[in-house]
Amino acid sequence: MNTDSHNLWLHLMLLQLLQQNQTDALTGLLNRRGFNETLQQLHAAAQRYQRPLSLVLIDVQNLKATNNQHGHPAGDQRLQQLAQTLQQHKRTSDYAARIGGDEFALLLPETNETQAQQAMQRMQQQLNRQEIAIHIGIATHPSPDLYAEADRQLKKRKENT
Repeated sequence: MNTDSHNLWLHLMLLQLLQQNQTDALTGLLNRRGFNETLQQLHAAAQRYQRPLSLVLIDVQNLKATNNQHGHPAGDQRLQQLAQTLQQHKRTSDYAARIGGDEFALLLPETNETQAQQAMQRMQQQLNRQEIAIHIGIATHPSPDLYAEADRQLKKRKENT
């Protein structure tokens, strides 16, 4: 193997490892590490340029019951369906991530709170057709801690149902 082709091979292997390091194996979405890095970058840009950025936290309802009643493959299938719906209905500039067992996140650059709520209403309608129930929490820049605020909103919604 000559030096150029060896360097290209090493570069491609490194890119593959980096992608695997930031991708959830089950859903193909960003994992928590990829999400955290992307959130930091987008939040810094939103602060610097005073642009809107919304974060949506999503919690899948009754996943544990699905796993207990129908087995983990059925629960995995629900997670994959949700991930596919997020991918299909987000804009190309948005980022979807699986950040925990039944927790997902959407990063929506150039999106104010009203626009984020409208996007999630459309998303929930699609998920209702698939019989996937979710809770959501939304926070929008200039909130100083988007994640903490979205988490507070998510907990509030969960308590009210």
